Amino acid sequence: MKTVAIVVAFNPSEEEFLGNLRSYAPFVDKVLLWRNSELGFDIPEDLEGKVELCGDCSNAYLAKPYNHALRWAMDNGFDYLLTMDQDSRWSDFGAFLGKALSLHEDDVAIYAPNPNGQFPVDRDILPVDFVMTSGSLCNVKACSKLGGFREDYQIYWLDSEFCCRAVRNGFSIKVLTGSYLKHQLGHGRKIAFGWTTADYSPQVYYFIFRNMFWMRREYKDNPCLKSIIHYSLHYFRGILLGEKQKVRKFASIFRGIRHGLFGRFARRGPVTA
Repeated sequence: MKTVAIVVAFNPSEEEFLGNLRSYAPFVDKVLLWRNSELGFDIPEDLEGKVELCGDCSNAYLAKPYNHALRWAMDNGFDYLLTMDQDSRWSDFGAFLGKALSLHEDDVAIYAPNPNGQFPVDRDILPVDFVMTSGSLCNVKACSKLGGFREDYQIYWLDSEFCCRAVRNGFSIKVLTGSYLKHQLGHGRKIAFGWTTADYSPQVYYFIFRNMFWMRREYKDNPCLKSIIHYSLHYFRGILLGEKQKVRKFASIFRGIRHGLFGRFARRGPVTA
């Protein structure tokens, strides 16, 4: 079976980015490197034959690059697509890939690792309802049948929506709990009382809240009310206590909430054979 990886780069640190890339690039057949900004460095000679540059260095967020990679995989006869964040590093991707390919099942949309050890390890293979996109080994045929990633979501809640749609359509998602991925969660800072702030841009806050309520409208209790309250309090507290552009950020959030609750959006129905 053939595997291609897609990694989306946005103002990456050269040393960290190349170190993360080398944790999986030797084990896949091709790496599509989508540039959401200028790289600021050249691809080393030992990776030139493996890496194909994509994107025009303008910010296309995540969904568009992922769908480009999915179509590329279909057109070139690849079986799996590995979606990677630039801030994620594998401990032993070769072992993960070998095990996932040996387990191949047509109705499994995604095989995923155990990011930052968040899942219990009492079971080697754990069926779940949700995994993040970074580190997801996507079954190309299954994901294409599902219609790919939601480009109207663009970035945040993209993984949650895709997983909900996969499960709703009878596909499963499995975590290989013994395979570890170190993932850096954002670039926030510590503020008062040991709390942290995400410090996102106003536009990103807009997507977070709009997409959260789009999902709530389409998938009923997902995300649940408790999760919505938790995320809202976390972001509001961070902006108030530790971020600049407070007025612009809150304006974007409330615009996102309004559009998420009352705006029109495209729903995805059941997939057909």
